[in-house]
Amino acid sequence: MSEGARPALPPLVCPQCREGLAVVPGGVYCRACPAHYPERDGILLLTAGREGRPGYDPHHFEALARVEERHFWFLARRDLILDVLRRMVPDLAERPLFDIGCGSGGLLAFLARAGVPIAGACDAYLESLSLVKGKVSTPLLLVDEGRLPPLGFPQGLLGLFDVLEHLDDDQGLLRWTRSVLAPGGVLVLTVPAHPFLFGGIDDLAHHRRRYRRRELEEKLVAAGFEVRLLTHFMAPLFPLLVGGRWLGERLRRRGAALGLGPEFAIVPGINGLLRRLLSLERLWIRAFPVPFGSSIIAVATPVSPPEAGG
Repeated sequence: MSEGARPALPPLVCPQCREGLAVVPGGVYCRACPAHYPERDGILLLTAGREGRPGYDPHHFEALARVEERHFWFLARRDLILDVLRRMVPDLAERPLFDIGCGSGGLLAFLARAGVPIAGACDAYLESLSLVKGKVSTPLLLVDEGRLPPLGFPQGLLGLFDVLEHLDDDQGLLRWTRSVLAPGGVLVLTVPAHPFLFGGIDDLAHHRRRYRRRELEEKLVAAGFEVRLLTHFMAPLFPLLVGGRWLGERLRRRGAALGLGPEFAIVPGINGLLRRLLSLERLWIRAFPVPFGSSIIAVATPVSPPEAGG
């Protein structure tokens, strides 16, 4: 994001006082504090100090970047998210997506290649954003872990793709998301499902929880959303996880070599079979919600406030 070629920034607020920011040479400036936030190597440093427990281990980003272009889970999830965006956001071409918690950037780069307009992305780790910078040209924000992202009103389309489960105050983030979405704005999110499946991979990823479908719906409604789509996915994985991760020690050895859990091992044959099964699941989701699966995807829009005198 060099000067003169910088993609347009989305509405931003100061991470300290939450007032609007103005673009200045070399970064952005808050007229209220005043505070200056610099841009370095194409990343805008919108930080005021981390709060709370870590939400992720940044050492895993490079390993994730190596597997997310081949592993069936990442491939199936990105295909489903693209399909849902195209079906549920009819004006997608005019509604750029801002990705909150973009990780190593594989999903964001895939969506950009597929023609989804990208408004920007943020993460709490420079290790993440350094990888994303090489994959997609979009505004990138380094933000504080444990604080609300410094995005201002109005935002048109927000993504929380396997982010909510990393946060202590998930309800607070959903309320904030509702507050910055424009009328007609859209939130698309994915989370891991079923608390009884909480295990080693959740500990490794610093997950705070896994979600019941009804629980996620209730939290979205309480935050001021109308839920337009809510379904499990990754149904073929569900019996495997319930059965105790039957791939066993072979996967554990492969996953350990990557610095990740066995779920991220790429096993020829099995990897392709599961991807094919999950492509069929995507067709099912187009017609009916899936009643079980290891993950959940939701699409929600802000509930319109009541009219005066109504």
